[in-house]
Amino acid sequence: MTFLKIAWFEYLRRIRSKWFLIGTFGMPILILGISLIGGYLTGTGAGLETKYMGMIDETGIYGQQLIADLDIKYADEDVPPINIALTKGEFRDLQEQFDALVKEHSFDGYFVIPMDFGETQQLKFYAQSSATMRSTDVIAAELRQILTQERAASLNLSPESLTKLFVNVDVDHYDLGASEARDTEELIAGYVAPFIFMFLLFLGIFTGGQLLMRAVLEERSSRVIEVLLSTVSYNDLMGGKIVGLGMLGLTQSAIYLLAGVIGGYYYDMSIVTAGIGSLYFIYFILGYLLYAGVYIGVGALFDSEQEAQQAIQIITFIAVIPMLLWTLVIENPNSALVNALCYFPPVTPFFMMIKIAVGETTMFQIVLTILLMLVSVYASIRLAAKLFRTAILLYGKRITMPEVIRWLKA
Repeated sequence: MTFLKIAWFEYLRRIRSKWFLIGTFGMPILILGISLIGGYLTGTGAGLETKYMGMIDETGIYGQQLIADLDIKYADEDVPPINIALTKGEFRDLQEQFDALVKEHSFDGYFVIPMDFGETQQLKFYAQSSATMRSTDVIAAELRQILTQERAASLNLSPESLTKLFVNVDVDHYDLGASEARDTEELIAGYVAPFIFMFLLFLGIFTGGQLLMRAVLEERSSRVIEVLLSTVSYNDLMGGKIVGLGMLGLTQSAIYLLAGVIGGYYYDMSIVTAGIGSLYFIYFILGYLLYAGVYIGVGALFDSEQEAQQAIQIITFIAVIPMLLWTLVIENPNSALVNALCYFPPVTPFFMMIKIAVGETTMFQIVLTILLMLVSVYASIRLAAKLFRTAILLYGKRITMPEVIRWLKA
């Protein structure tokens, strides 16, 4: 079949490209490297600098105790996260001076401990930047502990009694029917894995879609499309490109899932199961075909990639929704909003993949969304074929929306 020859040609041409290898293997390495470096910097404190804060203590009590506690807490750290210059006095007398110190960047900000702090527990903080939020949390936590100790002393509670009052409760997580608790690493993987499946789905679908649109634009702008259409039909050409680049995306996805299987086996974690892997490929194919129709239709309408990218922005913004709401899906997988979004075809594959990875979906929902996607794919490809046949050979003519609507209705 002609379209299969075209598909095979497109597949071989792209998979031999060095950019395919860079994108397939370089992207995960880059993301993993950034994550590991970020974790290392966070854990070691590298790249962090000391925040210099002023403090006006109207009570004359709590500020000194706070600094003593912070000195003990950060005694072993080369770069303490916060350094406080304490001044005892009234805020109204010192405000102008401290405001000036912040404006000239001698201080990153300053705290005010009001005279009635012991009763109100209300601390004030003044700054020009929101980059000091973490510092305020540290100071608030330390003062909370000081107030707790003060209250305990007023109730004649010893430090030992106070220690016994505050206890931690550890929660062990078990799979149903399991006798051993799940490891922390397994819990983290279970939380992050749904996002990874969704991200890989997004990456594969839109990488294939962008390549598809670019291929049509290149051949259209160079007039190669005229030569091709003299030997093959419109449907064969369009179908061959869609299938060929879809095979490229499937190859990429297979590599990633295989890496997940190997990683899960190495760490003794069930990350990629047969069921999840099968449904991943099903939703990938359906999602790719849905967006392939959109991308190839847009590619046929424009002469330049810049114009095509502007036209496709709205679709891209819609598809980013799952990226923004993935934590909502994990924590509330059966909420009305999440279930409604699962039946919105442009984002159905992404939301369903998260729900499947979390284990919070039903066979009925899976079957129903697959049927919905099949109908949507049929409509997308059919409309794309109409645009492709009508507009692909129109050069130098700005196509208007009424014309597009008329072609789609024909």
